[in-house]
Amino acid sequence: MSLEFRIEQMDAFCVVGIGIHTTNENDRCRTEIPKLWGEIIQQGKIDEIFALSNQSPSGIIGINLYHTDAFDGRKFDYYIASSTDKPIPEGMVEFTVPAATWAAFPCKRNEIADVEIRVFTEWQHTSDYELLNKGYDTGEMKSQAPDMEVNELAG
Repeated sequence: MSLEFRIEQMDAFCVVGIGIHTTNENDRCRTEIPKLWGEIIQQGKIDEIFALSNQSPSGIIGINLYHTDAFDGRKFDYYIASSTDKPIPEGMVEFTVPAATWAAFPCKRNEIADVEIRVFTEWQHTSDYELLNKGYDTGEMKSQAPDMEVNELAG
């Protein structure tokens, strides 16, 4: 079964939220990112982040920003944020997502890991598009372009 996708042109937009520095080394990100989600949900900050959402893409966005360390391509930043033009609340950070052409793969939350794997093992080899981020197979990303998960949540 082929992956459902759409191609979208998006202008640059700002996101505001909470971020961490992490790494693919020893799969450390696979424990640190879920831990961050748990902390943000437990502390009620997810509601604060969601309340910031006032422009497209709407909802809560998980953003991987790769190649943030020139000496170690395994290091990256991860943000839980919302697209907004509102002021930055204390304890949060702002990041500008650059204008780009995006491939969007609609899926349910429990399908994200499977879809992500299929994008890199199937879709990239059969599509007419080239992935900006290289190095998924080694865990060493070559671009500072972000990958995003957009969670469209009800308020």
